[in-house]
Formats: sequence, C-alpha cells, structure tokens
Amino acid sequence: LMAQDEPFYMVIVVFLLGSMFALLMSLFFAGVADSWYTVGSGQFQMVSLDSVGMIVYFFWPAIIIYFRFVDKYGDYIGGKAITAFGYLKSMGLLTDSPLKSGDDIFSFSFVIMLAIITAVGVPVLNALCPLGGYLYSRAYTHGQPNTKRVALCISYSDLPKDRTTLWAILADKKKEMQATAVLNIFVTLEDLKMHPSELKLIAAKGHKLSLEPTEFIGLSLLQKTAATCNIEFAHYEYTEVLGEAPAWLLAKSVDAIGRHPSLFHKASDLGMKVVYWSTLVKVASGKLTSQQKDVIIGDCQDKNGGSIIYVTSDNSTSNTTAPLCEVVGMLDEFTFESLSSVARDDPTMVL
Repeated sequence: LMAQDEPFYMVIVVFLLGSMFALLMSLFFAGVADSWYTVGSGQFQMVSLDSVGMIVYFFWPAIIIYFRFVDKYGDYIGGKAITAFGYLKSMGLLTDSPLKSGDDIFSFSFVIMLAIITAVGVPVLNALCPLGGYLYSRAYTHGQPNTKRVALCISYSDLPKDRTTLWAILADKKKEMQATAVLNIFVTLEDLKMHPSELKLIAAKGHKLSLEPTEFIGLSLLQKTAATCNIEFAHYEYTEVLGEAPAWLLAKSVDAIGRHPSLFHKASDLGMKVVYWSTLVKVASGKLTSQQKDVIIGDCQDKNGGSIIYVTSDNSTSNTTAPLCEVVGMLDEFTFESLSSVARDDPTMVL
C-alpha cells in the first residue's frame, strides 16, 4: 500500500476485509435459505457442502476475473485515474491524490472492490436471506424434511368471516392423535385486544396461534422502538389471553418493520423463534391458480415434508376459505401440524 497514507488505507482495508468476511460467513450459513434450521443438527454437513459449492463456483471466479481485469487494464485505468485525481486536485476538490503512480492502482482498486462488495452484497443478501433473522434469532423458512408434516399458516385478518366450512374441512383431514388438522394463525396486538374470546375458541379447537408485528406508517428505520414495544405488549397480552407464552413471530415482507433486526432481537429476548415461509400464496380471486397449486405441490414433494405454507389475501374482498380448503385437499398424504412440530430445534438426521 502507499507509504504516505498507509495507516489510513490499512484501517479501510481491515474494516472492509472484516465486512467481507462477515458477509461471506453469513452467506455460508444462510446461502441455502430453506435449510437454516439445520445449523446445529446432523444435516449441517449437507448445507455446508452446498454453501461451499456456491462460494467456489461464484466468488472465486469473480476474484479471478478481477485479477485478470487489473492485469489487462490496470495501467490504462491507473493512468486515467491519476489524470482525474490530478484534475480534481487542481480544482481544489482534493487536497492530495490517493494515487501517486500507476502502480498504486491495484491497492486502490482493491479497496474500491471491497467497498462495492460490502455496499452491494449486504443489502442484496439481507433482502434474499435476511441477516437480521439469522444473527438475532432462530429463523426458519422450512421445517424438517422427510416427516410428511407441513405447516399451513394465515394471518387472523385474512381468515374468512364465516369459518364453518373451513373448520369442518380441517376436522375431516385430521390424522391419528389429532383433534383437527392444525391451522397456524398469526395475530397482532390489536387482534388480541379486540377478539380475545374468538381467539380462545380457535385455540380450543386445536389450532395454534402465533404473533405477527403490527405495521406502522412511516419509515421502518424510525419505527423500531414502537415495533419492539408493540411486540413486547403483544407477548404479554397473548400470555394473558391464552395462558401460555407465544413461541413464534412472523417475519413480514422485506420492506416492512417486521424484519427489523431490533425486532428479531426482542423476539429472541422473549423466547420466540422467527418464521418466514417456504411457499407464499397470495390470493387475489378467491381461489388458487394452477401455477400456485404447482408451486405448493412441488415444494412439499421436494422435501417430502417440512413446508411452511403462508396464505395471504391480496385484497380485503378475497375470501380465503376456498384456497385454504384447496391446499388441504391437494396434500392429503401430508399431516397439517403446528409450527413447533414442523420446525423443531436440533432434529436428528433424517435421510
């Protein structure tokens, strides 16, 4: 590195290398998103192998391409960069140029490359495989495979008003030792306060309730205090209404407060695990499309169980009775169970 600004550049390089290392390690564990649950289990080796393969086939070629690019075009780019920095210095926009000669282009471009990887990689990875859930809580996008168990989930606000048909279909699909085929229902603090009696009746039928964060208007970055307080109050209200502490918290969409790291940290403090989904089903017309059916069946058959199917309504007028009943009817060979049964901690290896 350049002698004159060596301490400054060393600090930048060490920081960026540390950031890239953290990014790679996060990608190493979270790269196979539907297998986060296997960390700490006998299936960890399989996930590690897949993740290492991704690093070998994606990151190493990118690094090799970078070195070849610098070797071929380094002198040309270095000359242009020196000219540009000299111009900015003459304009008074820079007090000193970070490039003294063409030989400095490698160290300078290396710093820029690390900065780009960090600036682009972290947001992209956080959108695809949210780091907040991985770093601050036990996060699940899938349960254990080869169990023939699936979790069917829906928010309380998306439940149909007339649930007689739904309860009857679920009761008819129960398996041995079940009171009913289980529907996992996510409730907010407002739901707990406004419908405590209804929620108690739903729980009494054998269905499982979990928490979901309340959405707030405004920038999610500025709403973290309100969100963490809200989920803490919801945790208390849930315990008061149902007589037991909630075990799960739903992670909302990527642009929502429901994926803020502070919220995941609070969930971990309260003893809750975070759940995403392996299949997201957005109902727009009151019934499933052929494409949605194929996706649901493909996800369940691919892992032979462990799927977390989250059904949500695209608009307030969509009735979810038919879609939920269709899902139950399509997966007759599977058992519909609670999230805690489908996504268990540290399972034994099942091949």
